[in-house]
Amino acid sequence: MRLITGDECGLMKESIPELSRTNDPDGKQTLAQVGVGVSRIGDDGLDMNRSRGIVDMAFCEIRSNDDASAGSLNFCALRANGILEKWEGFAPYKSKEDRICGGTYKLSQSLENIFEDDKSMNDDQVYLGRPIAMASPHQYQTFTDSKANNVLACCTSTGRVSIVNANKFDKGVVAQYEAYSNGKMSNPTKISYTRGQFQNRDIATAMTMSVDGDRIVIGGRERAATMLDVESGKNVWKAKNLPPNPQTLLQQPIWATAMQYLSKTDTLEIGGSKDLLAIGTAYKQLQIYDVRSDATQRRPVLYTPEWDSTKENLLEHRVTSLCQLDANKIVVGDSAGFMHTLDMRKISNKHGRSTQASVGRYAGPAGSVRQIVKHETLPIIACVGLDRMLRTFDIAKRTQLDCVYLKQRLNCMLFCSDGTWNTKQGEDGEESDSNESGSDTGSESGGDMDDEDIVQDYIDSSDDDENSEEEDVQPVKKRRK
Repeated sequence: MRLITGDECGLMKESIPELSRTNDPDGKQTLAQVGVGVSRIGDDGLDMNRSRGIVDMAFCEIRSNDDASAGSLNFCALRANGILEKWEGFAPYKSKEDRICGGTYKLSQSLENIFEDDKSMNDDQVYLGRPIAMASPHQYQTFTDSKANNVLACCTSTGRVSIVNANKFDKGVVAQYEAYSNGKMSNPTKISYTRGQFQNRDIATAMTMSVDGDRIVIGGRERAATMLDVESGKNVWKAKNLPPNPQTLLQQPIWATAMQYLSKTDTLEIGGSKDLLAIGTAYKQLQIYDVRSDATQRRPVLYTPEWDSTKENLLEHRVTSLCQLDANKIVVGDSAGFMHTLDMRKISNKHGRSTQASVGRYAGPAGSVRQIVKHETLPIIACVGLDRMLRTFDIAKRTQLDCVYLKQRLNCMLFCSDGTWNTKQGEDGEESDSNESGSDTGSESGGDMDDEDIVQDYIDSSDDDENSEEEDVQPVKKRRK
């Protein structure tokens, strides 16, 4: 496996978790080894600085599926100072020995101040906000012949969106939109209820892009999720808030902190639609919207209950990241380091607290989870966060496979399409060789608690039986009490 991470200090690192796996004399796996299998990308000699921190990364320039370009690894990185960088690299892939080696990367092109326009360059009073996210239609490093809609959308905290064509990166920003002014460029808005002289203009907090690259959705504090057309910048859909509380008649607060389009091919229909959008909020809720332009309902078609301090809750902390596993399950990461697997079929909007919807939890992260990504083909997910660790988990068993210490607080990552090379089946297999169940290491993971134990009868030796023939001892099966 090969992963690329970006941190708040502006460093990008390539990690190969298999290289950090070792077995101690007891047969247990050592999960954390500092510096093993980790290499720095783009060592340009600049000091670490949070003003150059990596905000988000995305794959770009999808190549054709041939031998000449199969090992190419191109991606873009958005920095906190508004610089968009395009990196070109090559990752060895043909054999196990190749996949052990790190890739080679170089900075191809960069765009300065992608959020500025003529007005902001001439007027220092214009507040552009800080970069919050970058979205791309290519979630995985999938090789295809189609290069349509290969665009990148970058967003600031004021809702300003800059569109860049990844196929024509040298042309720079091709369009700019304002999410909260019906697609027209205007002065940034502000939150209405802010007290005192301070004007909180950091409104937008999350953004995502559809798989076809035609639509982007932006949400934030006191701002409902708004969908924009990439070509025209027009507002084509806007979410509607939940009904007021029936007891207090107060409006439900809005604050989207994580977004993800659900796969149309891998998701079951909800409310008669497969065009679904998942939104995690700062108020400990997961909401599923039907985002069809002709949908009759703009309120959530599925949502978790409102958080209540006097009752048992499904989610206890602010949602920070989302990742879809299959047609029914989605992983929710929060600000406390919890990663819950929720079954959307068990979420009820009418009765109960839907606590049965949590079908499992991934243990390990000790800080806010910033991003969760599933491997393209393997049943493995990876997460990064403020605990400075890169962790990988087995989806079926929910066990931690790797834990790599990367020294800085991590914001984002890319999960390359490389398969695992630590296998039974050779170079092209996908199963672990030394720590799978059923191995002859004598570990407890090779059995099941419900299996019957095999116990041999005890025979005491005596002087009378020294010359007698020894009989074979037949095993006697006894059930564990």
